Amino acid sequence: MKRRTFVTASTLSVAGLSGCLGDTEYRIADTAVETPLEGLSLSVDLAVADATIEHPAALTLSLENTADDPIRIRSYGVWPFGVLALAPSLTPGEDTWKTTLFSPSYEASTRVEVGRGGSSLSLDGTPITRPLDAGESVSRRYELRGDDLSGSGTQYVVDRFERKASRYATGDDWNALDYRLRLSIDEKRRFPF
Repeated sequence: MKRRTFVTASTLSVAGLSGCLGDTEYRIADTAVETPLEGLSLSVDLAVADATIEHPAALTLSLENTADDPIRIRSYGVWPFGVLALAPSLTPGEDTWKTTLFSPSYEASTRVEVGRGGSSLSLDGTPITRPLDAGESVSRRYELRGDDLSGSGTQYVVDRFERKASRYATGDDWNALDYRLRLSIDEKRRFPF
């Protein structure tokens, strides 16, 4: 009788685990970046390609001043990129679903609070303005969990708070920090036992 109870309990446990192990996961298959900004260069390093439920994909964005003079950058929440998200287009509407990217720099900032997955968001309206000296670069890590994604396909990195988008200036005029970063996300399936 005890053996039968053990076998039944083991079978139910494995069946329960196989549902979890059969969840969809994702892989960032490709990244493409365009920086049509005078004096600034953006690069992306894909540190971890797999976005699983347990472990996030990770990318590091680096912004470099390629000009001969300092460039001022103004952002909100964290400097220099602000709070970023993924969206199905470069110009998502207010009602478009956006997947918030998590960054360790959010935790270090007193100007933004972002729950993992973007379930809770709050942003201080005070801008952070700092110079990026000639030849200087700054990098920030962003993470994406598999359970935060709604599906595979092409996604773009966008500002989470559109009205608080990062800007840059070399003189008195502020321009949008308008780069194009595209991620190609493939679905991968974990097989149950």
